[in-house]
Amino acid sequence: MKYIISLILTVLFTGCGAKHYYMLSSPHKITTVHETDQKVIGIESIELPPYITDGRVAILKKDNRVEFLDDALWAVNMQEDLTNALIFDLQKSLPKSQIFHYPWEGHQRIDTIVHIKITRFIAYKGYVYLDAVVRINNRDKVVSLKEPTDMHNSAKIVESMKRAFFALEREVVSLLDDIKRSK
Repeated sequence: MKYIISLILTVLFTGCGAKHYYMLSSPHKITTVHETDQKVIGIESIELPPYITDGRVAILKKDNRVEFLDDALWAVNMQEDLTNALIFDLQKSLPKSQIFHYPWEGHQRIDTIVHIKITRFIAYKGYVYLDAVVRINNRDKVVSLKEPTDMHNSAKIVESMKRAFFALEREVVSLLDDIKRSK
């Protein structure tokens, strides 16, 4: 009898139904951009598709159906986490600039406003796709990124999502640099 109870407890606490919690904002290498002048940049909260804010990692099936992975959950509020990660990484990439989260103080002079709307951020057929509209002041740029992944491994899907998001951050830094040079 002790053996059966022990076996049941082992299965309950280790095997079936094991959940893994993930974050995309873990540390990574950040490239610093050479800035000639200081800017004040306001970052609005990143807009996300509803399936990202559900709390579970989603994948897309071939019939355009979104499914949620049973073993992969987001450990944080994704909108807050991605917005904070963008602010942090921009502060590291653009050390002479001041980066603020919206709503910034009313007395603060803002040179540049950055708004990101992610329209697709999901794994499908061996890739993670991230599509976004990046608006800097009144200029829009559509960004489409694709990272390879293993569709049968939640940790690899999340790692590919992380790489795609950091590639999006590099696009934002590049766009900020292009705008600065065009003035």
